Amino acid sequence: MAAAPPAAAARNENAETYVQRSATAALQALGNRQVPLPARQQAFHQVMAQFADMPRVANFVLGRYGAQLRADAALRAEWNSTFQEYAIAVYQARLDSYSESDVRVIGSTERVADRDVIVISEMTPAGSSRPLRVQWRVLRADESWKAVDVSLVLEGNEIWLAQQQQRDFLAALDENRGDIRALITRVRGMTASMRQRILANG
Repeated sequence: MAAAPPAAAARNENAETYVQRSATAALQALGNRQVPLPARQQAFHQVMAQFADMPRVANFVLGRYGAQLRADAALRAEWNSTFQEYAIAVYQARLDSYSESDVRVIGSTERVADRDVIVISEMTPAGSSRPLRVQWRVLRADESWKAVDVSLVLEGNEIWLAQQQQRDFLAALDENRGDIRALITRVRGMTASMRQRILANG
């Protein structure tokens, strides 16, 4: 899931429209302070489960260890469910500061014509007047677009979340001899901690 697009590739308006619509729906779900937090979380969960290709990303972040999932359907189902809950918590934690911002898609670059596109948008974090670039990598299969990675500027650095997650998970798996079930336990703990922080922040 390398992020760097070709220098002079074409734009893709369909992918841009998909990101504009889906990212707007996600931020609106987070930003609707007229409803309780659990309801906002549920709405955001539903949007992101549709917006992102969670099974593809769940396999990607395991790198070479993902081969274990092909041989064990129960492990694959458990990991996919665990990772989806974790990923959506990460998205909520990262995007919450943009929840009162409008999404403005400003361009896109096709990596593979009409199949693999980097969509470039701008959002303004809470407490700032300067918009930051947020990029979305989307893939098209069976006439449907799905997001597989997003880049955010965090502490002055641009981070592609799925790629960072892969680096983190590979390091953990290297340490525990590739034990995905041990990683599942660890990821569930990380998800619970994030959800506690989200709840504390309201």
